[in-house]
Amino acid sequence: MHKHHTSEDGYKYKPDYKWPDLGTIKNCPRCNDELELIENKDSYFGKPWWCAPCQWQFSEEDLATLEEKPDDEK
Repeated sequence: MHKHHTSEDGYKYKPDYKWPDLGTIKNCPRCNDELELIENKDSYFGKPWWCAPCQWQFSEEDLATLEEKPDDEK
């Protein structure tokens, strides 16, 4: 018989991203198109913001960091 081990506290698969309020609008720092705000569902494990043209996800923290940098460093 095999002995199985499980983590006492379990594993956390969904990061604690800060989710903006519904209706918030932001533009992509890469292409300047409007970002899509993804619904915060238990089954979604990605970042809150999605840019369809760039095929890239952004978190609030990503956007804040990118907004602080000069354009030539983005």
